[in-house]
Amino acid sequence: MRLFLSEGSPGSLPVLAAAGRARGRAELLISTVGPEDCVVPFLTQPKVPVLQLDSGNYLFSTSAICRRQNL
Repeated sequence: MRLFLSEGSPGSLPVLAAAGRARGRAELLISTVGPEDCVVPFLTQPKVPVLQLDSGNYLFSTSAICRRQNL
C-alpha cells in the first residue's frame, strides 16, 4: 500500500497516527506530495491524504484510511 500525504493537510495527522499503530502488520510506503499534486487519476481536483491499495484502488476519506490501517 502507498500513502500520499501533504504537509499541513488537516487529515494527515490522524492518518499518520493510524499508520504508526499499524506498523509491522502491513507494508506501507509513505510519500509526501504537494497540495496541488493530483494523486488519484480519476479525480478532477487534488485530494490528500490518499491511500493506494495493493489492488490499485484508492481510499481518499481520512476515516476510511484510518479504519483500513487498523485492520
